[in-house]
Amino acid sequence: MTEITPVGYLGPPVDQVDADGTVPPSDPISLEEHDSTAPFEISREDAVFLESLEERCRANPLNVSFTSDGKAIIKTGSHVGVLTLPSGVQIEVTPKQTVTRLLWALKYAFDTPVDSLEFETEFTGASSFFDAIGVLFQAELQSVLAQGLHREYVRTNSVRDHVQGRIDVQRQLQLPAAVTTDFAVTHDDFTTDNLLNQAVLVATRILVTLARDDKLSSRLHHHEQRLQEFVSVEDVSPRDVDRLELSRLNDHYEALLGLTRLVLDREFFDDVRAGDRRSLALFVNMNDVFERIVERAFIAAAQELGDFTVEGQASIPNVVEGPHAVSMRPDVLITRSDGTPALVVDAKWKTGSASSSDVYQLTSYILALEVPGVLVYPGRDDRIAEESRVMSEYSLRSGALATNTGVGSYDDYAAAIESSALQFLKESAKQ
Repeated sequence: MTEITPVGYLGPPVDQVDADGTVPPSDPISLEEHDSTAPFEISREDAVFLESLEERCRANPLNVSFTSDGKAIIKTGSHVGVLTLPSGVQIEVTPKQTVTRLLWALKYAFDTPVDSLEFETEFTGASSFFDAIGVLFQAELQSVLAQGLHREYVRTNSVRDHVQGRIDVQRQLQLPAAVTTDFAVTHDDFTTDNLLNQAVLVATRILVTLARDDKLSSRLHHHEQRLQEFVSVEDVSPRDVDRLELSRLNDHYEALLGLTRLVLDREFFDDVRAGDRRSLALFVNMNDVFERIVERAFIAAAQELGDFTVEGQASIPNVVEGPHAVSMRPDVLITRSDGTPALVVDAKWKTGSASSSDVYQLTSYILALEVPGVLVYPGRDDRIAEESRVMSEYSLRSGALATNTGVGSYDDYAAAIESSALQFLKESAKQ
């Protein structure tokens, strides 16, 4: 039984499922990752909305299929979160037995310095989930505002009473003939009104509508007002955000940009209405979160030993040459101080044993780098690591980071995760 359960079961109890397996349509639905509902009656508006997710989202958090008599079956993947359908029916997807507290996992993944969390740390329904994301976002946004908004040169078109930059001939010819002192110019402004800050503002405005805690909502609204003093409200898509790259001048945005991507990746939920009901949703791809957890845990382990460096999503040599070559980017590459590879790590957000595809992927990395490799899964710190040999020479191990461990505080949770990574790295350093 999972240790992360909603307060008040949101799905229909077994004794409330109809004899033919149909779920009563008025009941909220609670699912785990990689789970599915029994067939249930669904309104046309809800069915159209669910089918539209595939087009609206780059990574569809839910899949819907229909029986021959028109009943719906919803299947979940690796996304956890909350969705309210246009009819008002709520769908909640919670993690399996993989994390002790979802908020702790998110806080660790994004390295967010929230000193005092005033919100429930378990996944306890829509309210706590929206607020869990909101409290992390608010803390990072407050830190960014304290350090200063990023400025950059932005190409601007305007009409001025003097020449600045260069004259835009086409627009100049379109000005009224009677106007002789105005100039249509194109110039570069060094401004905070840039894509990075516009994306943060859009995400802030969305979270203001989602936050259920009055204090959190008030803080986010205050930040929204501050941002609008320097940043214009523009439409920003997830693809726009994908183009953003940070430098040493704005690397204090790193965690905030990650959370902004998370919020904006749900393009569909901002203002979808049916009658007088709003459709709200926010999902987290736990594959992405777990990759961040693994990378950060091995960075901490490398710092502990002092002789290693860690690179996430590193580009490595390919074992295949020619037209069948594919890009090889392991989740974590660990090198020694002299630059030689020491360990390659692949993070897999799943329970159970390693699959053949997991093993083949890591084997490719091992052969390309000629180093040991580790498949890392979420789980408890008492999960026994298993070891095999590749070409009778290189170690291939699988084991768990302690993401679901019986601790009572966030600090102990982080320490348990990093202890798991440290053990993996120590074993590899012996080879």
